[in-house]
Amino acid sequence: MRTDFTSLDRRIYRTRLMIQESLISLILEKGFERISVKDIADHANVNRSTFYAHYQDKFDLLDTIIEEKLALLSKLFKETGPQVESRLLKFDEPDPYFVVLFNYMADSARFYKVMFTFLEQERFKLKMQEVIREALYDRISRLRMEQKLSVPLDIVLDYASSSVMGVAENWVKKDIIYSPHHMALQLTRLASLGIYKAIGMEDNGRQN
Repeated sequence: MRTDFTSLDRRIYRTRLMIQESLISLILEKGFERISVKDIADHANVNRSTFYAHYQDKFDLLDTIIEEKLALLSKLFKETGPQVESRLLKFDEPDPYFVVLFNYMADSARFYKVMFTFLEQERFKLKMQEVIREALYDRISRLRMEQKLSVPLDIVLDYASSSVMGVAENWVKKDIIYSPHHMALQLTRLASLGIYKAIGMEDNGRQN
């Protein structure tokens, strides 16, 4: 993986940021396929040699943006872990993990709009879902809940990560009509209630 973006020289950091933002802007403007390296360089106000000093081509640039965005999301989840020491959730307080996810996606809204609406990259979606899945697994492990699950761990992880991923994707596709706090709170309530109770179905208890 590439060197941590924040450790680079400030001038290089600014140059790379301008190039990355230019690609996102141009994709929103005319789609990825019609973009040339010259378009990106002109938009970022750099010459082509400067572009090639940092990236091989537009595909390498896009891959780098994806890597860095997902790495930062993973880092934010890991930093949230130590703050969540209790197994108990409060129905009217958003789960810190959901707060991190939706705040980060809102801050990077243009990027996620590109990925979910303009490019519709299945590979990216799977990678992001894996980041969410790993965060959930880390949380279960941290609280030592593996042996107390009523459903096999792999099924819990697959169900939860794919559900959260689907909700997050549709939130972006619908132009973020709800605030990050609202989304985090609703997912917390869904997680607390379970899907059957959330839609009004009664729980008849477990079968022995």
